[in-house]
Amino acid sequence: MISQIAGRRFEFDRDRIISATAHLPPNPPDRRNKHYVDLHGKRFPIKQPIHAVTSLPYIAFTAQHAHRILVNLGFDVHQWPQPASAPSVEARNTEATAKFAVSFENDEDGYVVASCPALPGCHSQGRSRQEAMSNIREAIKGYIASMRKHGEPIPTADVEVIEVAI
Repeated sequence: MISQIAGRRFEFDRDRIISATAHLPPNPPDRRNKHYVDLHGKRFPIKQPIHAVTSLPYIAFTAQHAHRILVNLGFDVHQWPQPASAPSVEARNTEATAKFAVSFENDEDGYVVASCPALPGCHSQGRSRQEAMSNIREAIKGYIASMRKHGEPIPTADVEVIEVAI
């Protein structure tokens, strides 16, 4: 399988993934890692095998890239168990919800690009509108988490959407 990541083409196959991780200890999971793949009887965060094959920095590709590549090669990708201290889905759903306007447009490669105008530089993409929506939602959550961590005020969006006929 050939995949383009960070503007470069890489060839992936099961044997390459397995051999690249043969002598690696798995990175310990943290709150950012939601999925893992079993290799050599060990649980590897899904970005680690892709990094091992490409030597790209982890920031150069998304977990979605890693997930797609591993699944397409026939690996079973699993979700890490949720730590006991994490809030339940019910608790998360009862928290106050912020709403942000998001714009969607199709790019020349056939991807749907999603942007959040209230959060400068907050963009994501997906192969479908649904995938782009899921990805931008995660990007917005990360953006807001970073703002909270740095003590920055969370913007409130006063957006008016209108159509202009030409």
